[in-house]
Amino acid sequence: MPSRENRAILASFGVFVLALAGLAVLEGRWGRAATESPVVGFVVLVGIPIVLPQLYLARTDDEIPSRIRLWLVAGVSGLYALQAGSVAGRSQDLLVLGIAGATLALAFWYEARAAYRASVSDEDAVDASRVEAP
Repeated sequence: MPSRENRAILASFGVFVLALAGLAVLEGRWGRAATESPVVGFVVLVGIPIVLPQLYLARTDDEIPSRIRLWLVAGVSGLYALQAGSVAGRSQDLLVLGIAGATLALAFWYEARAAYRASVSDEDAVDASRVEAP
């Protein structure tokens, strides 16, 4: 039986293929490529196949630490934003940069929260040892 990680990645790949098919249909209907928009490109090329399964697995999987998955999401989003922001100036490019910045801020916040919790638990352990020692 496939693992949870494999099922999540396979499901996101299936949604990715459906999104590409939907975009092809829309392009044929409108006569204009929907992927010209950096936001649509970010959602279809990065959001569905990479970000969604990693965020799901960060929440549900205990094998790989959540922080590694969040940093992967932040890194991939940042790389795509740098590529999309190379023609910066349009509001959609700035939106993609904002989304990538938000994922990076989320990763930093998660790290800071984990470090704070570790320091508080260390202080509690030290305080408990002081109380126990006569």
